[in-house]
Amino acid sequence: MHNLAGKYKYIIFDFDGTINNTAPGIHATFKAVLDKFGISYDGVDFDNHIGPPLDFSYSHLMGDKYTFEAIEAHRQIYADTNAAANSFLYEGIEDTLIDLTNKGYVLAVASSKYEPHAIDSLKLLGLYKYFVYVYGQTDRRGYKNEVLCQLVEDHGWDRKQCLMIGDTTYDMQGAIANNIDFLAVTYGFGKEQDLVVGNPVAVAHCPKEISQLL
Repeated sequence: MHNLAGKYKYIIFDFDGTINNTAPGIHATFKAVLDKFGISYDGVDFDNHIGPPLDFSYSHLMGDKYTFEAIEAHRQIYADTNAAANSFLYEGIEDTLIDLTNKGYVLAVASSKYEPHAIDSLKLLGLYKYFVYVYGQTDRRGYKNEVLCQLVEDHGWDRKQCLMIGDTTYDMQGAIANNIDFLAVTYGFGKEQDLVVGNPVAVAHCPKEISQLL
């Protein structure tokens, strides 16, 4: 196993599929929105839509014409059904966050999830206290490369001291676009064979391995 101790100062986590398994709530929300617009989702693998911003997903699922209305409906339904509660933490993730905090790392979140929902979810899970910043999708940014860029630039972080941790190719591509090292995790929604093509500095198969690597 690689030893990355002492190489980084800022550890940036993805949310969905890296900290929390949000699939049940997100799947249900997508289905409710598509039902609202009368669009069939037979054969749709909604795991493929956990990671990209909502405008990307809905433009693929229902075309561009009603994307804005679908996003508004998604955010409302997600909140009204308390979808954040319909999820569960990956085993060992809180212990990992505690360990990294105790080691002196600065922890942040960079997610393509709607920022208010990301913050509310972290608070609900009792994890918000571990992160100095939580950045998500807003009207100004959506894709992971945009969210990550804004986070780093807002606070003047040295990219060489940053490490992005995530489970999908969107996390990988965001890190590459920002010249930030990437640590791939395989327990989320992405596939390891897709992540290793981005030459991650390491691969973790469970949250505990993140602690061991750092």
